[in-house]
Amino acid sequence: MEDPNIRTFCKTFQALIAEKGTTTEVLTRLLGSEESTSDLLAGKRLPTISESSVLGAYFGVDPSFLRMEKSPSLGVSLRLGKVEGIHDVSGAVQHASRLVAVDRLTREWGFIEPIRGLSGFSPSHTWHDGKAGEVTADRLRGFLGIDSTHPVAELTELVESIGCPVEYRPLPDNVHGISVPEVRDDLVKWVVLINSKDGWGRQRYTLAHELSHILYQDTGQVIVERATVEDKRPERIADSFARHFLMPRDAVEEVCEEFEPAKNFADAAVIVTTLMLTYGISRDATVIALRDDDVRVLSAALLEEISASPVSEIMRVAGRLRDWQDMNQTRGVSFPSPRLTKQSLDAYGEGLISLQSVADVIADGDLEDAARQLREAGWESMVGV
Repeated sequence: MEDPNIRTFCKTFQALIAEKGTTTEVLTRLLGSEESTSDLLAGKRLPTISESSVLGAYFGVDPSFLRMEKSPSLGVSLRLGKVEGIHDVSGAVQHASRLVAVDRLTREWGFIEPIRGLSGFSPSHTWHDGKAGEVTADRLRGFLGIDSTHPVAELTELVESIGCPVEYRPLPDNVHGISVPEVRDDLVKWVVLINSKDGWGRQRYTLAHELSHILYQDTGQVIVERATVEDKRPERIADSFARHFLMPRDAVEEVCEEFEPAKNFADAAVIVTTLMLTYGISRDATVIALRDDDVRVLSAALLEEISASPVSEIMRVAGRLRDWQDMNQTRGVSFPSPRLTKQSLDAYGEGLISLQSVADVIADGDLEDAARQLREAGWESMVGV
Protein backbone atom coordinates (compact mmCIF):
# COMPACT_ATOMS: atom_id res chain seq x y z
CA MET A 1 0.00 0.00 0.00
CA GLU A 2 1.29 3.44 -0.88
CA ASP A 3 2.70 5.40 2.05
CA PRO A 4 0.31 8.36 2.75
CA ASN A 5 3.27 10.53 3.78
CA ILE A 6 4.96 9.96 0.42
CA ARG A 7 1.68 10.65 -1.38
CA THR A 8 1.28 13.93 0.53
CA PHE A 9 4.91 14.87 -0.16
CA CYS A 10 4.43 14.25 -3.89
CA LYS A 11 1.38 16.51 -4.00
CA THR A 12 3.20 19.21 -2.02
CA PHE A 13 6.34 18.88 -4.17
CA GLN A 14 4.39 19.12 -7.43
CA ALA A 15 2.45 22.17 -6.20
CA LEU A 16 5.65 23.96 -5.23
CA ILE A 17 7.27 23.11 -8.56
CA ALA A 18 4.24 24.37 -10.49
CA GLU A 19 4.02 27.58 -8.48
CA LYS A 20 7.68 28.43 -8.99
CA GLY A 21 7.90 27.09 -12.54
CA THR A 22 10.88 24.94 -11.64
CA THR A 23 12.40 22.78 -14.36
CA THR A 24 13.77 19.26 -13.99
CA GLU A 25 17.22 20.61 -14.79
CA VAL A 26 17.06 23.02 -11.85
CA LEU A 27 15.91 20.23 -9.53
CA THR A 28 18.78 18.03 -10.68
CA ARG A 29 21.30 20.78 -9.93
CA LEU A 30 19.75 21.26 -6.49
CA LEU A 31 19.58 17.57 -5.62
CA GLY A 32 22.88 16.59 -7.21
CA SER A 33 21.72 13.74 -9.42
CA GLU A 34 19.09 12.74 -11.96
CA GLU A 35 18.35 9.63 -9.91
CA SER A 36 17.36 11.66 -6.82
CA THR A 37 15.20 13.95 -8.93
CA SER A 38 13.50 10.98 -10.61
CA ASP A 39 12.89 9.19 -7.30
CA LEU A 40 11.27 12.20 -5.65
CA LEU A 41 9.17 13.12 -8.68
CA ALA A 42 7.98 9.53 -8.98
CA GLY A 43 7.12 9.30 -5.30
CA LYS A 44 9.47 6.44 -4.57
CA ARG A 45 10.62 7.88 -1.24
CA LEU A 46 10.71 10.94 1.01
CA PRO A 47 13.61 13.38 0.68
CA THR A 48 16.66 12.94 2.90
CA ILE A 49 17.53 15.57 5.50
CA SER A 50 20.05 17.19 3.17
CA GLU A 51 17.66 17.09 0.20
CA SER A 52 14.79 18.61 2.20
CA SER A 53 17.11 21.33 3.48
CA VAL A 54 18.10 22.31 -0.06
CA LEU A 55 14.55 22.14 -1.36
CA GLY A 56 13.19 24.01 1.66
CA ALA A 57 15.63 26.85 1.10
CA TYR A 58 14.80 26.98 -2.61
CA PHE A 59 11.00 26.91 -2.23
CA GLY A 60 10.90 28.96 0.96
CA VAL A 61 9.26 26.38 3.20
CA ASP A 62 10.23 24.61 6.40
CA PRO A 63 12.28 21.49 5.43
CA SER A 64 10.43 19.45 8.06
CA PHE A 65 7.21 19.94 6.07
CA LEU A 66 8.86 18.22 3.10
CA ARG A 67 9.91 15.32 5.30
CA MET A 68 6.28 15.16 6.54
CA GLU A 69 7.39 15.68 10.15
CA LYS A 70 4.83 18.50 10.52
CA SER A 71 1.53 19.36 8.93
CA PRO A 72 1.98 21.51 5.83
CA SER A 73 2.41 25.19 6.61
CA LEU A 74 -0.33 27.70 5.93
CA GLY A 75 1.28 28.79 2.69
CA VAL A 76 1.75 25.26 1.40
CA SER A 77 -1.71 24.22 2.56
CA LEU A 78 -3.31 27.10 0.70
CA ARG A 79 -1.42 26.16 -2.46
CA LEU A 80 -2.74 22.62 -2.09
CA GLY A 81 -6.26 23.65 -1.13
CA LYS A 82 -5.65 21.51 1.94
CA VAL A 83 -7.08 23.75 4.68
CA GLU A 84 -10.59 22.52 5.42
CA GLY A 85 -13.66 24.71 5.23
CA ILE A 86 -12.23 27.76 3.47
CA HIS A 87 -13.74 27.36 0.02
CA ASP A 88 -16.00 30.40 0.30
CA VAL A 89 -13.44 32.49 2.16
CA SER A 90 -10.28 31.54 0.30
CA GLY A 91 -9.75 35.13 -0.86
CA ALA A 92 -10.03 36.46 2.69
CA VAL A 93 -7.70 33.76 3.99
CA GLN A 94 -5.15 34.57 1.30
CA HIS A 95 -5.42 38.24 2.32
CA ALA A 96 -4.89 37.31 5.97
CA SER A 97 -1.85 35.23 5.03
CA ARG A 98 -0.39 38.32 3.31
CA LEU A 99 -0.98 40.32 6.49
CA VAL A 100 0.83 37.59 8.44
CA ALA A 101 3.76 37.96 6.02
CA VAL A 102 3.87 41.76 6.42
CA ASP A 103 3.73 41.38 10.20
CA ARG A 104 6.63 38.93 10.07
CA LEU A 105 8.66 41.13 7.72
CA THR A 106 8.21 44.34 9.70
CA ARG A 107 9.02 42.57 12.95
CA GLU A 108 12.20 41.18 11.43
CA TRP A 109 13.23 44.75 10.51
CA GLY A 110 12.60 45.81 14.11
CA PHE A 111 9.37 47.70 13.47
CA ILE A 112 7.11 46.27 16.12
CA GLU A 113 4.62 48.07 18.30
CA PRO A 114 4.84 47.49 22.07
CA ILE A 115 3.29 44.22 23.20
CA ARG A 116 1.44 43.59 26.43
CA GLY A 117 2.89 40.30 27.55
CA LEU A 118 0.71 37.51 28.89
CA SER A 119 3.57 35.84 30.71
CA GLY A 120 2.15 34.21 33.80
CA PHE A 121 -1.37 33.97 32.41
CA SER A 122 -2.72 30.46 32.06
CA PRO A 123 -6.12 29.51 30.58
CA SER A 124 -8.21 26.93 32.37
CA HIS A 125 -8.09 23.36 31.12
CA THR A 126 -10.81 21.90 33.31
CA TRP A 127 -12.79 19.11 31.65
CA HIS A 128 -16.05 21.10 31.60
CA ASP A 129 -15.99 23.24 28.45
CA GLY A 130 -18.34 25.95 29.66
CA LYS A 131 -16.57 26.23 33.00
CA ALA A 132 -13.16 26.33 31.30
CA GLY A 133 -14.25 29.31 29.21
CA GLU A 134 -15.79 31.09 32.18
CA VAL A 135 -12.77 30.55 34.44
CA THR A 136 -10.40 31.72 31.70
CA ALA A 137 -12.51 34.84 31.17
CA ASP A 138 -12.46 35.60 34.90
CA ARG A 139 -8.70 35.02 35.03
CA LEU A 140 -8.04 37.32 32.10
CA ARG A 141 -10.18 40.08 33.59
CA GLY A 142 -8.22 39.75 36.82
CA PHE A 143 -4.91 39.64 34.95
CA LEU A 144 -5.82 42.84 33.08
CA GLY A 145 -7.30 44.54 36.14
CA ILE A 146 -10.85 44.75 34.78
CA ASP A 147 -13.53 44.64 37.47
CA SER A 148 -16.07 41.82 37.17
CA THR A 149 -18.93 44.28 36.63
CA HIS A 150 -17.18 46.70 34.26
CA PRO A 151 -17.48 46.51 30.46
CA VAL A 152 -14.43 45.75 28.30
CA ALA A 153 -14.24 49.13 26.61
CA GLU A 154 -11.62 48.79 23.85
CA LEU A 155 -11.59 45.17 22.78
CA THR A 156 -9.83 45.71 19.44
CA GLU A 157 -7.05 47.66 21.13
CA LEU A 158 -6.74 44.92 23.73
CA VAL A 159 -6.30 42.13 21.16
CA GLU A 160 -3.85 44.25 19.15
CA SER A 161 -1.91 45.08 22.32
CA ILE A 162 -0.95 41.40 22.73
CA GLY A 163 0.55 41.47 19.22
CA CYS A 164 -2.38 40.24 17.11
CA PRO A 165 -3.43 42.53 14.23
CA VAL A 166 -7.22 42.85 13.82
CA GLU A 167 -8.84 43.91 10.55
CA TYR A 168 -12.52 44.60 9.90
CA ARG A 169 -13.66 43.74 6.39
CA PRO A 170 -16.77 42.35 4.65
CA LEU A 171 -16.88 38.55 4.77
CA PRO A 172 -19.53 36.12 3.51
CA ASP A 173 -22.83 36.42 5.38
CA ASN A 174 -22.42 33.11 7.19
CA VAL A 175 -18.88 33.91 8.40
CA HIS A 176 -18.36 36.07 11.48
CA GLY A 177 -14.56 35.95 11.70
CA ILE A 178 -11.35 34.27 10.60
CA SER A 179 -8.18 33.63 12.60
CA VAL A 180 -4.97 32.77 10.76
CA PRO A 181 -1.95 31.68 12.83
CA GLU A 182 1.70 31.25 11.91
CA VAL A 183 4.32 29.50 14.01
CA ARG A 184 7.51 31.55 14.40
CA ASP A 185 10.32 30.44 16.65
CA ASP A 186 7.96 28.11 18.54
CA LEU A 187 5.53 31.00 19.14
CA VAL A 188 2.20 31.37 17.37
CA LYS A 189 1.45 34.75 15.78
CA TRP A 190 -2.12 35.50 14.73
CA VAL A 191 -4.03 37.78 12.39
CA VAL A 192 -7.78 38.14 12.97
CA LEU A 193 -10.41 39.23 10.43
CA ILE A 194 -13.85 40.32 11.67
CA ASN A 195 -16.91 40.61 9.42
CA SER A 196 -17.67 44.32 9.25
CA LYS A 197 -21.18 43.54 7.94
CA ASP A 198 -22.16 42.14 11.34
CA GLY A 199 -23.68 44.34 14.02
CA TRP A 200 -21.48 46.00 16.61
CA GLY A 201 -22.31 43.54 19.39
CA ARG A 202 -21.80 40.54 17.11
CA GLN A 203 -18.41 41.88 16.03
CA ARG A 204 -17.28 42.24 19.64
CA TYR A 205 -18.53 38.77 20.53
CA THR A 206 -16.68 37.29 17.53
CA LEU A 207 -13.46 39.08 18.45
CA ALA A 208 -13.71 37.83 22.04
CA HIS A 209 -14.34 34.33 20.64
CA GLU A 210 -11.20 34.59 18.50
CA LEU A 211 -9.27 35.84 21.53
CA SER A 212 -10.08 32.54 23.23
CA HIS A 213 -8.53 30.63 20.32
CA ILE A 214 -5.42 32.81 20.68
CA LEU A 215 -5.16 32.29 24.43
CA TYR A 216 -5.58 28.53 24.09
CA GLN A 217 -3.28 28.40 21.04
CA ASP A 218 -5.91 26.20 19.42
CA THR A 219 -4.75 23.84 16.74
CA GLY A 220 -5.80 24.29 13.15
CA GLN A 221 -4.11 26.46 10.57
CA VAL A 222 -7.21 28.54 9.86
CA ILE A 223 -10.16 29.02 12.20
CA VAL A 224 -13.32 30.13 10.42
CA GLU A 225 -16.05 31.30 12.80
CA ARG A 226 -19.32 30.57 11.03
CA ALA A 227 -22.96 31.14 11.90
CA THR A 228 -23.21 27.36 12.26
CA VAL A 229 -20.07 25.68 13.54
CA GLU A 230 -19.18 22.13 14.37
CA ASP A 231 -19.69 21.37 18.04
CA LYS A 232 -16.08 20.95 19.16
CA ARG A 233 -14.43 21.59 22.51
CA PRO A 234 -12.42 24.66 21.34
CA GLU A 235 -15.61 26.24 19.97
CA ARG A 236 -17.61 25.54 23.14
CA ILE A 237 -14.83 26.98 25.28
CA ALA A 238 -14.53 30.04 23.02
CA ASP A 239 -18.27 30.71 23.15
CA SER A 240 -18.26 30.50 26.94
CA PHE A 241 -15.16 32.67 27.17
CA ALA A 242 -16.63 35.36 24.88
CA ARG A 243 -19.86 35.58 26.84
CA HIS A 244 -18.21 35.70 30.28
CA PHE A 245 -15.33 37.97 29.28
CA LEU A 246 -17.68 40.54 27.79
CA MET A 247 -20.50 40.12 30.32
CA PRO A 248 -19.68 38.17 33.51
CA ARG A 249 -22.33 36.75 35.81
CA ASP A 250 -21.69 39.53 38.33
CA ALA A 251 -22.44 42.11 35.65
CA VAL A 252 -25.74 40.46 34.68
CA GLU A 253 -26.76 40.23 38.33
CA GLU A 254 -25.86 43.86 39.05
CA VAL A 255 -27.83 45.22 36.09
CA CYS A 256 -30.87 43.01 36.68
CA GLU A 257 -31.06 44.01 40.35
CA GLU A 258 -31.98 47.50 39.16
CA PHE A 259 -35.22 46.26 37.52
CA GLU A 260 -38.49 44.84 38.70
CA PRO A 261 -39.59 41.56 37.07
CA ALA A 262 -40.60 42.28 33.47
CA LYS A 263 -44.38 42.28 32.96
CA ASN A 264 -44.41 42.66 29.19
CA PHE A 265 -42.30 42.89 26.04
CA ALA A 266 -41.45 46.56 26.65
CA ASP A 267 -40.05 45.82 30.11
CA ALA A 268 -38.02 42.91 28.73
CA ALA A 269 -36.70 45.08 25.90
CA VAL A 270 -35.40 47.67 28.36
CA ILE A 271 -33.50 45.04 30.37
CA VAL A 272 -32.03 43.29 27.34
CA THR A 273 -30.99 46.48 25.54
CA THR A 274 -29.40 47.86 28.71
CA LEU A 275 -27.19 44.78 28.90
CA MET A 276 -26.43 44.82 25.17
CA LEU A 277 -25.43 48.47 25.02
CA THR A 278 -23.59 48.55 28.35
CA TYR A 279 -21.43 45.51 27.66
CA GLY A 280 -21.25 45.57 23.87
CA ILE A 281 -22.64 42.13 23.23
CA SER A 282 -25.14 40.70 20.77
CA ARG A 283 -28.82 40.10 21.47
CA ASP A 284 -28.44 36.33 21.06
CA ALA A 285 -25.52 36.18 23.50
CA THR A 286 -27.47 38.33 25.98
CA VAL A 287 -30.49 36.04 25.85
CA ILE A 288 -28.27 32.98 26.33
CA ALA A 289 -26.62 34.64 29.34
CA LEU A 290 -29.99 35.45 30.92
CA ARG A 291 -31.12 31.86 30.43
CA ASP A 292 -27.90 30.29 31.65
CA ASP A 293 -27.76 32.52 34.73
CA ASP A 294 -31.40 31.73 35.52
CA VAL A 295 -32.24 35.41 35.91
CA ARG A 296 -35.75 35.68 37.33
CA VAL A 297 -36.58 39.18 36.08
CA LEU A 298 -37.51 37.79 32.65
CA SER A 299 -39.76 34.82 32.04
CA ALA A 300 -38.95 32.14 29.52
CA ALA A 301 -41.84 33.32 27.36
CA LEU A 302 -40.53 36.90 27.25
CA LEU A 303 -37.02 35.71 26.43
CA GLU A 304 -38.46 33.68 23.57
CA GLU A 305 -40.32 36.75 22.29
CA ILE A 306 -37.14 38.84 22.53
CA SER A 307 -35.21 36.16 20.60
CA ALA A 308 -37.76 36.16 17.79
CA SER A 309 -37.92 39.94 17.36
CA PRO A 310 -35.64 42.09 15.15
CA VAL A 311 -32.98 43.86 17.19
CA SER A 312 -34.03 47.20 15.73
CA GLU A 313 -37.57 46.64 17.03
CA ILE A 314 -36.29 45.73 20.50
CA MET A 315 -34.21 48.90 20.53
CA ARG A 316 -37.13 51.01 19.30
CA VAL A 317 -39.48 49.70 21.97
CA ALA A 318 -36.84 50.34 24.64
CA GLY A 319 -36.23 53.88 23.38
CA ARG A 320 -32.62 53.04 22.49
CA LEU A 321 -32.79 52.91 18.69
CA ARG A 322 -30.67 56.04 18.24
CA ASP A 323 -28.00 54.63 20.57
CA TRP A 324 -27.99 51.38 18.62
CA GLN A 325 -27.73 53.20 15.30
CA ASP A 326 -24.81 55.25 16.61
CA MET A 327 -22.94 52.10 17.63
CA ASN A 328 -23.52 50.57 14.19
CA GLN A 329 -22.80 53.57 11.99
CA THR A 330 -19.56 52.01 10.64
CA ARG A 331 -21.19 48.68 9.89
CA GLY A 332 -19.95 47.34 6.55
CA VAL A 333 -16.93 49.66 6.51
CA SER A 334 -13.43 48.17 6.22
CA PHE A 335 -10.79 49.16 8.77
CA PRO A 336 -7.18 47.98 8.52
CA SER A 337 -5.27 46.95 11.61
CA PRO A 338 -3.93 50.09 13.36
CA ARG A 339 -1.00 48.09 14.71
CA LEU A 340 0.02 46.62 11.37
CA THR A 341 -0.61 49.91 9.57
CA LYS A 342 1.90 51.70 11.81
CA GLN A 343 4.47 48.91 11.53
CA SER A 344 4.23 48.83 7.73
CA LEU A 345 4.32 52.62 7.30
CA ASP A 346 7.30 52.97 9.63
CA ALA A 347 9.19 50.30 7.69
CA TYR A 348 8.13 51.76 4.33
CA GLY A 349 9.25 55.22 5.44
CA GLU A 350 12.73 53.78 5.97
CA GLY A 351 12.67 52.15 2.54
CA LEU A 352 12.74 48.63 3.99
CA ILE A 353 9.51 47.22 2.58
CA SER A 354 7.71 47.72 -0.72
CA LEU A 355 4.61 49.74 -1.49
CA GLN A 356 2.93 46.42 -2.24
CA SER A 357 3.37 45.36 1.38
CA VAL A 358 1.77 48.61 2.53
CA ALA A 359 -1.04 48.11 0.01
CA ASP A 360 -1.71 44.65 1.41
CA VAL A 361 -2.33 46.25 4.80
CA ILE A 362 -4.24 49.45 4.00
CA ALA A 363 -5.77 48.88 0.55
CA ASP A 364 -6.52 45.17 0.15
CA GLY A 365 -3.49 44.85 -2.11
CA ASP A 366 -4.51 47.67 -4.49
CA LEU A 367 -1.30 49.58 -5.33
CA GLU A 368 -3.09 52.57 -6.86
CA ASP A 369 -5.40 52.97 -3.90
CA ALA A 370 -2.49 52.68 -1.47
CA ALA A 371 -0.50 55.30 -3.41
CA ARG A 372 -3.51 57.61 -3.41
CA GLN A 373 -3.96 57.25 0.35
CA LEU A 374 -0.27 57.93 0.96
CA ARG A 375 -0.23 61.00 -1.27
CA GLU A 376 -3.29 62.38 0.53
CA ALA A 377 -1.42 61.85 3.80
CA GLY A 378 1.61 63.78 2.56
CA TRP A 379 3.86 60.98 1.32
CA GLU A 380 4.33 62.42 -2.19
CA SER A 381 8.11 62.03 -2.10
CA MET A 382 7.77 58.31 -1.38
CA VAL A 383 5.14 57.35 -3.96
CA GLY A 384 5.46 60.03 -6.62
CA VAL A 385 2.96 62.71 -7.57
